[in-house]
Amino acid sequence: MKRIFSLVLLISTMLLSIQSASAESVDERMRAAGLPSTNAVELLKYAKDEDWQVREVIAKRQSTPGDILILLAKDPSWRVRAALAHNLRAPKEAIIPLVSDKSADVRFSVAHCGYTPSDLIVKLLDDPDYKVRKQAVVNLNVPLNVLREVAAGNSDIADTAKGALEKRLADGEK
Repeated sequence: MKRIFSLVLLISTMLLSIQSASAESVDERMRAAGLPSTNAVELLKYAKDEDWQVREVIAKRQSTPGDILILLAKDPSWRVRAALAHNLRAPKEAIIPLVSDKSADVRFSVAHCGYTPSDLIVKLLDDPDYKVRKQAVVNLNVPLNVLREVAAGNSDIADTAKGALEKRLADGEK
């Protein structure tokens, strides 16, 4: 009987905590997720929130721990993964899976970000989506030798590469 009572008490406590968590509005959770005083345990809780907008706040935060950002690289919402691509503090381990993400919007975000490591940008030059390839070729992290190769080729981004190469050389890059 005592064991059943303990189990009922545990279930009741869990239900109350679920109710109190759901009583908080999305706006309130987004606000709390963005507060500088929010600790790592709370950040992890918000990184697993049911609403993508709350998880997006965590993905954008510069102070979100790397392990949480790595977790968000597998988020079901492409918006969260795209936001993560622009986080300059995201560890490379969080960005690597985004290079081959199923969403072209996420891959475009990786190609657009000025913090994406050059080896990952180079991989995006062969992306199946034209807009992603075009964005990758104008990223300043494309090594000049690679940019020269693409510009000299006859791919659908060769003209864009030529323009990017001319601009970078005019700006004094060697």
